[in-house]
Amino acid sequence: MNYLKQIFAATAALAAVLLSSCQSQKYSYGKDIPPRAVVRNGVVVTLNDQKLTLLQNGKKVKDYKVSTSKFGIGNSRGSRRTPTGIHAVSQKTGDGQPKGMVFKGCRPTGEVVPVDADGRDPVVTRVIQLAGLEDKNRSTHSRRIYIHGTPEERYIGRPASYGCIRMKSDDIVDLFQRVNRGTPVAIEMCSQKTYMAAEMKPDIGRIVVPQSVVDKLPTDSMRFRPSYRSGRRSYHRGSRLARRSSGSARRRVASTRTRKRR
Repeated sequence: MNYLKQIFAATAALAAVLLSSCQSQKYSYGKDIPPRAVVRNGVVVTLNDQKLTLLQNGKKVKDYKVSTSKFGIGNSRGSRRTPTGIHAVSQKTGDGQPKGMVFKGCRPTGEVVPVDADGRDPVVTRVIQLAGLEDKNRSTHSRRIYIHGTPEERYIGRPASYGCIRMKSDDIVDLFQRVNRGTPVAIEMCSQKTYMAAEMKPDIGRIVVPQSVVDKLPTDSMRFRPSYRSGRRSYHRGSRLARRSSGSARRRVASTRTRKRR
């Protein structure tokens, strides 16, 4: 009997190890790639360990567990992936709102959702909007990639989002008070340990967002078009087609009435 119990115990332990290994592979972002430049004063999100670190003079002030995209990394619209590279805080929304307040289009709805509410996965508590500063991530703002609170706090610490960077409500409230418009935010394919090791290198580049760039950061994402130029062309083209169609319909109706009179 004892022999069978030992076999069952060993089997259960092996199954637990295999399950843990599968989960770590499922949520792995890949290689631990050191950054080419570092944020001295600002924020870094390290994807490989799902952490957000607040830095001051190259030293860690505070860190938080986060949840990035379960679809991996990417900058394409519609990909639902978390972008990488250098960003900046473009706007903050939600100051003074209660924890769990639901936001749509960066505006509070008046609904408050409790932590881990069944069947609910909205943006809650606070919204920190991001704008990409590199060619590869220029679409970050129009994609509405935010740092925001989530009621699904049970998933924090592993990839589970649709592109955004999710935080616990208590954590996003704390971070909200520590960052401002223009604060640099680096999203990197590495661990916090690798990033902090790079901070110590004297010859590595430093990431600074000039005031001239801060002044040009987008603000109201409710009215921000995915592409100003292409969006405006498609809209006007659609309007002209609609006017032509309606004009043709009016002419057909007029000609029919004329024939009836005759």
